Amino acid sequence: MKDLQDLDWDTILDYIESEQAALLIGPEVMHFDGQPMNKAWRGQIWDKFRAKIAYYYEQDGLFLFSNKIAKNDAARFVRKFVNEREPEEGVYQKIAQIKFPLVVSINPDTYLSDVAHKYGVRHRFSYFKSRSKATDDVEEPQKELPLFYNLCGVVNDDESIILDYEDLFRLIASSVSAPGLPPKLQTALDKVRLFLFIGFQFENWHTQLLLRLLCGHEQTEKYAANRQHVDEETRDFLLHQFQIEFLEKDQSFLDALHDKCRSRNLLRPLANPASAEEIDIIKLIQTGKDLAAPLDVLRRQTDNTPVAHEATLLMGRYNSLMEEKNKGVMDSRDYFVEYNRLIDAILTTARQAAAV
Repeated sequence: MKDLQDLDWDTILDYIESEQAALLIGPEVMHFDGQPMNKAWRGQIWDKFRAKIAYYYEQDGLFLFSNKIAKNDAARFVRKFVNEREPEEGVYQKIAQIKFPLVVSINPDTYLSDVAHKYGVRHRFSYFKSRSKATDDVEEPQKELPLFYNLCGVVNDDESIILDYEDLFRLIASSVSAPGLPPKLQTALDKVRLFLFIGFQFENWHTQLLLRLLCGHEQTEKYAANRQHVDEETRDFLLHQFQIEFLEKDQSFLDALHDKCRSRNLLRPLANPASAEEIDIIKLIQTGKDLAAPLDVLRRQTDNTPVAHEATLLMGRYNSLMEEKNKGVMDSRDYFVEYNRLIDAILTTARQAAAV
């Protein structure tokens, strides 16, 4: 295990500055009730739906459900479990601040994006959809407009999260063959020369397979910081197979990295935290299927304020966008760019209204 003081920090910071570094987040980054987040919600599923589960493969964290209805019930439970919990903001603030152009998570939550929105860090959020929408592209990740990407789905889209082997195999199959990962995400991954891992559970075979899909090429440096002890056999395997070097505990590493980035001006500024009204809109954006609901709330919140007209204009922009999409006259890539710009404008207007 390498000590933090022995790291070549200049090289790490150079890769971040040149947009050739990516951060990968695993479930150990956040704990609930003394457990990593994935074990916490899977344990709750097992306790609550045991009568509807034919088998629980605890080592892999996957279920065999009695039927589709039981699986749907479990997916809705995970959504509620994750969305009702408040994460430790400090961890996600530091991650959002460091100028990684790309952060990939194997967790199904939106905590990083939520915190980034709350503190005014512009970004793009997307997630892998292994069915017909798998080719939905993303904007090119950049230091000034990073991409936060959930590889294993998001709780707000029940069909995207990984609950059983069928979900896992579909993810793997879709990743290695057509339609594959979004093209701009794959291009960004190909450019990465430094991968940093925080909170990963490396013992699982499917985690090791995902590592191969994401960063298997040998010309990259890879460092992993874990809260939990990784057994020597697993550590040796990962070192020889993937050239991953292990560091001290994740929080110590993240704190040190954050401090080093400050010294090189590689931190994004944080705005004052969003108001309660802004957070209501953020939650609607994250959990909804479209922007109609957050725009409606924004219109009511800005009524009789200097930005009321802006809210009306945004509603018009959104209606025009949806009309073009439904007519099939807009390229999907242009649609997602404009959709994300609308999100930026909604949040900016909400912040302006809160300041009145």
